[in-house]
Amino acid sequence: MQIARVALPVPIDRLYSYTVPESMRTWMRPGRRVVVPFGKRKLAGVVIEEGSEADLKGFKARDILDVDVELPPLPAELLELTRWLATYYMCAWGEALRAALPPGSASATARTRVQTVAMVDYNEEGPDSLPRGDRQRAIVEQMRIWHTSERTPVPQQDVLAECGGTAATIRRLVDLGYLFVEQEERDRFQEERRDVEGSSRPELHAAQQRAVDAACRAIQEERFETFLLHGVTGSGKTEVYLRVLEEVRKRGQTAIVLVPEISLTPQTVRRFRSRFGDEVAVLHSRMGDGERYDAWRGIGEGRYPIVIGPRSAILAPLTNPALIIVDEEHESSYKQFDPAPRYHARDVAVMRAARTKAACILGSATPSLESLANAREGKYTLLEMPERVPVAGKPARLPNIRIVDLRNEPELKGSTNALSGPLLDGISERASRGEQTILLLNRRGFAPVMECIDCGWVPECTDCSVSMVYHKPLNHLRCHYCGITQPPARVCPSCSGKDLAFQGAGTQRLESELAARAPDVRVLRMDLDTTSKKGSHHDILEQFGKGEADVLLGTQMVAKGLDFEKVTLVGIIRAEAGLQLPDIRAEERAFQLLTQVAGRAGRADLEGEVILQCMDPGHPIIQFALRHDYAGFAQYALSTRSVLGYPPTGRLVSILFSGPDDEETRKAAERFRTLVDSHLTDVDRLGPSPAFIHRLKNRFRHQILLKVPQIVPSSRVREGLGKAEKAMGSLPQSIRMTIDVDPAGLV
Repeated sequence: MQIARVALPVPIDRLYSYTVPESMRTWMRPGRRVVVPFGKRKLAGVVIEEGSEADLKGFKARDILDVDVELPPLPAELLELTRWLATYYMCAWGEALRAALPPGSASATARTRVQTVAMVDYNEEGPDSLPRGDRQRAIVEQMRIWHTSERTPVPQQDVLAECGGTAATIRRLVDLGYLFVEQEERDRFQEERRDVEGSSRPELHAAQQRAVDAACRAIQEERFETFLLHGVTGSGKTEVYLRVLEEVRKRGQTAIVLVPEISLTPQTVRRFRSRFGDEVAVLHSRMGDGERYDAWRGIGEGRYPIVIGPRSAILAPLTNPALIIVDEEHESSYKQFDPAPRYHARDVAVMRAARTKAACILGSATPSLESLANAREGKYTLLEMPERVPVAGKPARLPNIRIVDLRNEPELKGSTNALSGPLLDGISERASRGEQTILLLNRRGFAPVMECIDCGWVPECTDCSVSMVYHKPLNHLRCHYCGITQPPARVCPSCSGKDLAFQGAGTQRLESELAARAPDVRVLRMDLDTTSKKGSHHDILEQFGKGEADVLLGTQMVAKGLDFEKVTLVGIIRAEAGLQLPDIRAEERAFQLLTQVAGRAGRADLEGEVILQCMDPGHPIIQFALRHDYAGFAQYALSTRSVLGYPPTGRLVSILFSGPDDEETRKAAERFRTLVDSHLTDVDRLGPSPAFIHRLKNRFRHQILLKVPQIVPSSRVREGLGKAEKAMGSLPQSIRMTIDVDPAGLV
């Protein structure tokens, strides 16, 4: 390849042609990462195809500066998938490819990331006599012992830790002929893996067996098919995944398993590794860059045929996966917002499966309304598991749900407490029996609001139009959107009043309340504040699984996928939280969250109970959750969406303008709205209007929402928006326009 066409991570959807220096031509092929000059900058891009002299006509030819020979080239199938992804989600191909590369490698300044370690071996043909120095003699004697017991070669750092000395001591022994030293590539991913024990294969119940058989038939026939696995919580969806994956591996093929939360990864990975051992690779953002890089390389080189991770794992460099699983497919965390590409991993999973003729399994106890509609229209095959896994020959019961109306709890009125009497009694009772409780409060921090009792002043973030949250351990107010912190005021800046109170409850305050009202109950808190360190999710869940705590308290990360046999009580502190948000999916998310967290209780032979605290027990969503009535909820929600033309009846495109000047940003949005009206006459348009959070990180935001009827093809929308963008011309440097196709939320 003498001329290469390269996709670069810039918001311009075109390829750039460069000449290939002779020294690099052996390595140059589609999918390779290269570093190229771009104006006065250097950028990392991906080679797409071979170019010709005609591509350089009228341009000054510039050489590729470097080629990354350590990273395996992206598979052709992944190049094609990212091309589709860029087209559908309206971004540049280079931006889509950036998401498919390991972390850091999209930077032109990234150095070689392969690490080596010095491995020391004993030379059997070396001198018979021992060296003179004490350190040298100790090392040689120890190396003889290790060599005799077949433990060599040994990492140099282990030799020095055992015997003392320095690297210079080792080099001298090599010079004298006693030892050999070779540099061996270090696999940081393997070093971070935790040992797991093998697991038994439980007997499948009838619904599980039907699901396994259906998915395996598609794999055996090498036929693309998408299955919506609708199984109630505790029905054994994970075992279905494992059995189908066994069929894939028996055929020597590969698979991707997506999970929505990093907090789910430890338990999920443990179950899959107990069945498939070292074949499993993990990709998620809490891993160190070196671990992720080595895992990515191992996947690309074929050493790990099974990949597990959150949304970015859908772009793992596996060659032609035969199975793609999306667990908890309804979760909004599968949607990427910033940076581009703003893709939905569930939809990309279906497309990738279609391109490789793979089976795709979308699993959930509360399927998204979009997936349910696709199943009803015959696009997906519906597989239902309406009962829990049997215990002692009978299906385990779904937990009983009890509502506590907070309006009728006099001890909470005028109090900062958040736990009702029935819930507190239930926690203490379970702890005394050696059982466990999960508490959900989807607000972290100590108190959501600090308020002046005299005038009602509330501290707002200086850069965002949101109130700041008080965090007690560090005694500061923090914005949960931009991260800015400040000390709490002692005097109201509005009225000089001194009566400042912390209103509402966050996870920190709830933890303090439990310590005060139930001091014998052991509590673990799992939220963004306690899980910021590497491995913290695993450590907290392992402690809870070992019975070292009676209560696991946390935000929504405790609501999904966790399976602890001693959990017999789930408490939901404010069940209606989130229902009032101005978002078309607010009710759907609330129902899903309530149903998912309720499903953590009573998953083994112990009966479960859910105590649901709320101020509006008559709300339809609360009533559907009370009855475990997904079908009723779906009928209710779909009828509303159909009338309004919202998904799944229609599609949405969000266009967000942001800038430091409110009026300038609004005018830019208004101008673009006018252009959209002239180029897209067959869609409905709402706005522009100020976004729900009007100012974020000191940038004002105005939003246009397009409601696209199903009869209007996506290509028509892309064409119209493209013409509007072209007519709009260059925006002021300070203003940014973001197009989000199929947004997961509008807040």
